[in-house]
Amino acid sequence: MRATFVFQNPRAELLRGVAAGSEPDSTLLGANHLAGHGIDARVYDALLTRRPLPAPVDRLAWNLRELTLPFELGRTDVLFTPMANLAPLGARARRLPTVVVNYGLNLIRRRATPRRRALLDRSLRASARVICLGESQQAELLADGFPPELLDVMLVPIDERFFTPREEAATEHVVLTVGKDLSRDYRTFLAACGDLDARLELVVHPRNLESLALPRNARVQRVSSIDLRSLYAEAACVVVPQRADTYAYGSEGGGLTALLEAMAMGRAVVATERAILRDYVDDGVEALLVPPEDPAAMRAAIERVLGDPELARSLGAAGRARVERAHTTRGYAAQLAPLLRDVVYGGRT
Repeated sequence: MRATFVFQNPRAELLRGVAAGSEPDSTLLGANHLAGHGIDARVYDALLTRRPLPAPVDRLAWNLRELTLPFELGRTDVLFTPMANLAPLGARARRLPTVVVNYGLNLIRRRATPRRRALLDRSLRASARVICLGESQQAELLADGFPPELLDVMLVPIDERFFTPREEAATEHVVLTVGKDLSRDYRTFLAACGDLDARLELVVHPRNLESLALPRNARVQRVSSIDLRSLYAEAACVVVPQRADTYAYGSEGGGLTALLEAMAMGRAVVATERAILRDYVDDGVEALLVPPEDPAAMRAAIERVLGDPELARSLGAAGRARVERAHTTRGYAAQLAPLLRDVVYGGRT
């Protein structure tokens, strides 16, 4: 059986990094571990977006690639992709079943025009399966009339062998936040930490900080995966600040990768409460959860972690244990393999 994985962004460089040990395999979603389950999986970069293109051609290629993609793939038994606007419809035309992974389709559907939403829904219904990142995503789609047999829940994996705890403890108060999703709430984070007796490390995209003033104790970086791993190891507390579930931009699954990386590293986490987090952490066990857009609550939680080494150790240990139990990339591949076989051989296409 052959499976082809196509992601939103090219993965050739990442694959080389994974092979060299300089990158985690988290975002490959188990593709590199399916051989052990009898599935020949390859990661394919769409032809139209394989290389950088000048504007405005780049935007045109980005939108057109879903039309051409199903006909580029050659011999394969199933397509696995987050591309859901048109790819499943094109794949159905060549009788190729598609499994869509739902990174943020719920929010896209909510803010779409009626015509665009109708097209997206038609494309999703042309899929063989839609994999949701949590039960909250699944419940919303069920409430909107999608059939239960179309929807599965598989929790995001992380490369727990790349992100692994280090023996040395954090030697100073370093508070780290990571991520570029538009649903990140760095305004609340900076308000909570501005005069905190700690060094603030922000591994974020500059657009996330537009119109925000940085305090003197803050440093903004964009670093390699290896350097990011070192920052996690130094951190006394990792903060995942998010907007409320009702926020119109970003993704309802935003923050999960940073959350799981911190947990895999055995770090104490403070995170904004969101519906999807209920499948990933229990408040007070693997993380401290705070209400959205509440700087006082976020600061109080951070100060609890910084002032209580035993609490920080407990949160970190519980987080690492949960990753090993439920979020490894090898475990994800073990769950995905039977689903792909059912799609190909179970008569559901």
